[in-house]
Amino acid sequence: MLSNQEKENMQLVWDGMGAILETKNEKRVEETFAEDFIQHNPWAKDGIEHIKEMLQFDFGYKPVRWVVDGDIMVYHGYYTAPNPLGEHPLHCVDAWRIENGKIQEHWDALAPLPEAQLQNAIAGGGDGEKVVSDETRAAHKFTVRRFLDQVLNRGRLDLIPTLVSSDYIYHHETEGELSGLDVLKDHIQEKNGGRMLHDNKLLLGSGDLVMAHSHYFGDNERVVFDWFRLNDNSQIVEHWSTEQPITPLEEVANEHPHF
Repeated sequence: MLSNQEKENMQLVWDGMGAILETKNEKRVEETFAEDFIQHNPWAKDGIEHIKEMLQFDFGYKPVRWVVDGDIMVYHGYYTAPNPLGEHPLHCVDAWRIENGKIQEHWDALAPLPEAQLQNAIAGGGDGEKVVSDETRAAHKFTVRRFLDQVLNRGRLDLIPTLVSSDYIYHHETEGELSGLDVLKDHIQEKNGGRMLHDNKLLLGSGDLVMAHSHYFGDNERVVFDWFRLNDNSQIVEHWSTEQPITPLEEVANEHPHF
């Protein structure tokens, strides 16, 4: 179950985002964000002053699922349109690290999507506040780490029946639900040459959800946030992903984009 500190961290993020996009409250921004705030969004600057500039934005945010793990909270959902990236809603994942009672650091991925594709990408369940034991939380994270390291990086398709439930569903933003273990195997083997090489940067979990933030390599180098819902046997039953191309260094606004 979530610790009291994790609950406080979650509320701090809701308060901070509400101050930016809902109440437009600069004083509350100052209370929730650190002065030396660290930004990994490639188009945003470090520091609280850039956060204050976001008070002028006129769009909303709709979190659908989230996890809180230690000093980091992450949510998956979307930002409404119009927004700075265009006329489509933004499929999003945002990760926030808390330090000394303030929001200190942020990572994200954003993908403009037409409404129908967006609904495919965010559909399904998952409850990051579901009460589970510490042992279950650790088991869920262990399953996902094995899936990433062994199945994706090393092509160990033989481990899929152990790690993934037979009623597995992947909520794909362009194809809707992709169901079943055979579909998963074909996706890895045929579309990616048997391996999906990546470097996992963050692996967080709470309730029945685990989130993995990774750098994927190959012809389509990108940052990806993968979300997994696990059953009582710590098998993966649902899967979502949000991805964004790596921004060229000559176009970034801070010294540490994406990761």
